Amino acid sequence: MQKVSIYDQMTRSEKEVANLLKDLDIRWSYEKPVFVWDENKRPRVWAPDFYLISFQHRTNKRK
Repeated sequence: MQKVSIYDQMTRSEKEVANLLKDLDIRWSYEKPVFVWDENKRPRVWAPDFYLISFQHRTNKRK
């Protein structure tokens, strides 16, 4: 059984970005759905090519 890699689903340019992020030690997830609100306050699902885990928005406010 051949192991499937996430890189198999990527274009050449996406692989270049993935390798750059890896070299910079930036954790990422590929095409992870993100829930956002549009300008009319309607919920939407968006799936960016790279979701940067290290830079995720924190909803909890610091005291």
